[in-house]
Amino acid sequence: MTPPISYDSVVRLSPLVRRITEHNPGLFTGPGTNTHLVGASSLFVLDPGEDRDDGHLERIVAAVGEASVEAVIPSHGHPDHWPLAPRLAQAFNAPIWFFGEHPGFRTDRAFADGEVIEADGVRLEALHTPGHARDHVSFVLGEERALFPGDLVMGWSTSIIAPPDGDLGQYLRSLDRLFALPNLEVLYPAHGDAIAAPYERIRELHAHRELRTRQVLEWLAQGASPIGPLVAGIYTDVDRKLHPAAAQSLLAHLLALEAAGSIDRTAETDSAEWNQVVWRLTREDHRQGPER
Repeated sequence: MTPPISYDSVVRLSPLVRRITEHNPGLFTGPGTNTHLVGASSLFVLDPGEDRDDGHLERIVAAVGEASVEAVIPSHGHPDHWPLAPRLAQAFNAPIWFFGEHPGFRTDRAFADGEVIEADGVRLEALHTPGHARDHVSFVLGEERALFPGDLVMGWSTSIIAPPDGDLGQYLRSLDRLFALPNLEVLYPAHGDAIAAPYERIRELHAHRELRTRQVLEWLAQGASPIGPLVAGIYTDVDRKLHPAAAQSLLAHLLALEAAGSIDRTAETDSAEWNQVVWRLTREDHRQGPER
């Protein structure tokens, strides 16, 4: 049993990891964005969160206390992860590190895939894990057999894969990369509770994406279709409020199947007109699926 989410206190997850959850719950953030403090006398601040008010910043500053901050690090550039970074960097006189560059803030250091960063003896290995976002990075804390997977692996939900920033093939390869890491005991995602069965959860997410791909092929075997009816027919187990987000992930599946030659579309289009595109099986991949 891992410690529950709390908005009122700093949650100690391990000797080297504390969690501060921002009060920004929602359909896409779950309970809120988890900011993780990693280290002791010198810290990394992972996923600073949104800049909604002063409350989250003040809680982070109080939790850091007399320690120094080596760097403020968003796991990726989505707006529920980075906006507080500049204010935190200023408050701690610390740099912002990131994988590449981002238009919303100054990157003081762009680290490389596989690079090891250190703070007072704490060592984090940065792994480029695109799929949910092109600039997404996960961090391995080897001494505690822990992984910070950002939004790539969460316990409360699957991850949205929204093209063009999201890519299904990259997402699956990133899951495979995490699954191949040895001796993991816990995951500390950027949203939701810690995950005490890392490999089981990674397998579940991989299997879920394989299921969605099969469902797309089964539905298209009954005839060509735009994305709207596909979402309504496939995502029957998902709240309809989430169907617009589901459509983005389903588009990632459609584009991956198109790249593989299994399906094609009736006309070329730009990203503003995806809802108008009709998708169909290629002749070589045509098959009879189950009745709807």
